Amino acid sequence: MSIDEKIKKLEEIASKLEDNNITFEESVKLYESAATLAKELYSEITLAKGKVTQIKQDLEKFKEIDMEI
Repeated sequence: MSIDEKIKKLEEIASKLEDNNITFEESVKLYESAATLAKELYSEITLAKGKVTQIKQDLEKFKEIDMEI
């Protein structure tokens, strides 16, 4: 599941949790699913942030080398 799909799923879960027509057991299962998705998203976003930071650092090095020439 992509990041966008996970975010959409979290939004769907939030809507269901706000609905007063679900049982306590259903709300606990939804909450568990949301927590799992949130953990996965946090990991994926942290990884992506690290990649972007590395790319930025590489570009800065390239700029420094280019200016020396």
